[in-house]
Order: sequence, then structure tokens, then C-alpha cells
Amino acid sequence: AIGVIRILVLFFVNFFVIFRLNAQLALFSIILIPLIVVISIFFFQRVSKAYDDYQKQEAVLSTTLQENLTGVRVVKAFARQNFEREKFNTDNWKKYLLGRRLLLMHSGYWPISDVLSGAQMLAGFVLAAIMVIDGTISVGTYLAYAGLVVWLIWPIRNLGRLIVQTSTGLVSYSRVRDLIEVDQEDLVAGTSPAISIISGAIQFDKVYFQYENDESNESILSDITFSCQPGQVVALLGTTGSGKTSLVNLLPRFYDYSSGSIKIDGIELREYPRHYIRRHIGIVEQEPFLFSRTIRENITYGVGRVISDDEVVSTAKAAAIHDVITTFPNGYETLIGERGVTLSGGQKQRVVIARTLLKDPRILILDDATSSVDAETEVAIRVALKTLMKGRTSFIIAHRIQSVMDADLILVLSKGRIIQRGQHSDLITQEGVYRRIFEIQTQIENELETDIAVAPTHSMQS
Repeated sequence: AIGVIRILVLFFVNFFVIFRLNAQLALFSIILIPLIVVISIFFFQRVSKAYDDYQKQEAVLSTTLQENLTGVRVVKAFARQNFEREKFNTDNWKKYLLGRRLLLMHSGYWPISDVLSGAQMLAGFVLAAIMVIDGTISVGTYLAYAGLVVWLIWPIRNLGRLIVQTSTGLVSYSRVRDLIEVDQEDLVAGTSPAISIISGAIQFDKVYFQYENDESNESILSDITFSCQPGQVVALLGTTGSGKTSLVNLLPRFYDYSSGSIKIDGIELREYPRHYIRRHIGIVEQEPFLFSRTIRENITYGVGRVISDDEVVSTAKAAAIHDVITTFPNGYETLIGERGVTLSGGQKQRVVIARTLLKDPRILILDDATSSVDAETEVAIRVALKTLMKGRTSFIIAHRIQSVMDADLILVLSKGRIIQRGQHSDLITQEGVYRRIFEIQTQIENELETDIAVAPTHSMQS
């Protein structure tokens, strides 16, 4: 802005002075200026598009590089080094071509603007010289004009330069603005309920949900209706993409449902501020996330009060992880590295369970928490989960029937709808998905037990 004001002040001041010297010279000296401005605007539009394409390709290249670095083990495991190298080279070459195109536009603009500016000044010098010869103006006026016309033409040339450079700045600004203007989650949306402690009575009534800005306009969840009392266990079973995770994500208001009603303790979910409802919900995910901090800091994360060592130890014991932690040289002060890389999958899961247990939530969400560990670790985690679930309204997402058999309510989902509901004893007597899954898994387990029993016999005979 300061540069533009400076250029305009120089232009109008010098034009006024030249006009006072000779109006004909002043008007002749700005004949090509509109052309220079038009060319600058033309390049502004072209450069903006070219710079935007260049920035987008740079983002693609950065994503490719980031994925290769973070997923280097997968790349090596599948021997895809050459493929990824060629992919990077292709993206890099495209970025080079777009960058060259951008530079060629810049290099095309400067000569044109310089030639036009130089031609304008030269033509002004010639006209002024002819007017001196004719006696129209004096030599002194000519010398004054020659000094002033430079400050008349070059500021406009620099204005064109600013216009072109502004195009790249506006592109960068628009990309930053898009990030800034993304709708941010309003943590205080809703009114604080009168109750101070949530008991965990939950009711879904004809709930529909679809993601915002989804062009397909398809509902992820349709007509979800059920209820549970405080302390009950609700199990969600279904194929991948059936809507299990989407359903439980509505409870902590990661997303808001499109229509219908969800009530907790008789109060509409939207009336709860997000930070309030999330304080009362604990989540144990399939892929546990730990911070690059000590074990103690990870267990006490997000509690919001001073935690004594005795509380941490008792919580770790309840999560069946205390004996493991004490084997580490620094115990609870052991730094576990980025994403808990120094711990095994089962150990990370039990640390997350301890963290959730210390939070003491009234509502618990277990997203397939035992699917990615071995059988022995699964037993330990199940013991810890039973301690965690005691007295809490719990939602279990699982693929194994054994994980949901004891649930008070089992919901079988398919394509976002509840197709079966009831307890295990009821569902295995009905024709449907649940019974088929139960029979398949039972058959697999029986075959596995038979193979294990036969294996020692063969070993002894050999």
C-alpha cells in the first residue's frame, strides 16, 4: 500500500508540474501509460493462475515426500523404492515445468514494460526537442521536462511491477485465508446443563447423519433408534463401512447429527457444550495414540487436576500395566518416544486404558480395542477393560462375537441402518447376519482347536 501511494504521488506531482510547463507535452507523455497498465493487468491474471498451479503442485510434491518419509518401512517392505522414486521425479518434473512457465511470464513482462516506458520517454524527448527548435518552449523548459518525465514514466512502470507481484501475494493470501476461514469447532456451543454429573442414560431417536458438503447426499446413518440405561453395555457389530464408528462419534460431538434426537440423561446432546460432554466421555481406540512424553504424563494427560503417585500406580495396576512399567529403568518417568514407539501394541493400549480410567468418564467408547494384539495380550486387555467398564455406560465396537456376547444390547448395523438388535441369546436363535457371523467364527475356532490338539500327536509320532 505504501509503495502504491508513493508511486501515485510521484506521478501526479510530476504530471502537474509538467502540465504547468506545457500542457501539450504533459498529455503526450502519458499516451502509452494506459497501455502499460492494461498489459500489467493482463499479466496479473495470467501470473495469478500460473502461480496458483505452481503452489498446488508444490503441495502435491510435499505430500509425496512426506508420505515416503513416514511410510519408508512400508515402501521397503513391498520393494517399491523405484516406483516411489519415479513418482517423486514425475511430480518434481511437473513442478519444474510450472515454475519455468511462471518465470517465462515474468521474463516476458519486464522487457515489454521497459520497451514501452523507454519508447514513451524517447518520444517525449523528440517532441520537446522539436518544440525547442520551433521556439514553442525554451531550452530551460526542455531541461526541466527531461528531468521530470523520468519520474512520470518509471513510477507507472513500477506500478505495473507491483500489480504483477501482487498477483503472487494474493494467491498465497487466498491459500492461507482458506485455512483460517475453515469452520472451527465451537467448544462452548450449547448451554451448560443444570446437572453436575452425567449418569449415562442415552437415547437415540430416529437419528440421521451425513457429512457436510457431501455431494453424494447419502446418509451415513439412517433412522437410528435405541436407548440404554446408566451402566449398560451396548455393542455395535457390522461390516466395515456400516456406520459403527460414525455412530459413536456423534456422542462426543465430533460431528453433529443431521436430524433426529440424541439425549443424555434426558437433555438434548446439542445443549451440552462440547468441552463439557467430552469431559464425561472416555475413548479407547483401535490404534492407541501416545505423546512423546513420559509414561506418567501420558497416563495423567487431560485429567485437569494434580494427580498423586499413588493414584497413578493404582490406575496402572487396574489397567494391568504397572508390572510392565516397573521393569523399565526409569519406571513411570520413562520417555516413550514419538507415538509411543518404544512400547508394544498391547502395552500402548493398556497405557491408554489407564489414562481413560484415571479420567473416570461416565460414558465409555471402545473402538475395537483388542483386534490388533496377540491372544495373550488380549486376555490382559480384556481384564483391564472389565475394570474400566464397571459402572459406566459403554459402547463396544467389535468384529468378534466373543467381545460382545455379554453386552446388554447388541446392535447389528448394515449400510448405516440397524438390521438386528437384542442380546446374544436372542440373536443366535434368529436368522440373520449375527447368527451367520457367530457360526463362521465358531467353526474357525473349532478347526483351530482341532489343529492345535492334533499337532502334538504328530510331533510325538515323528
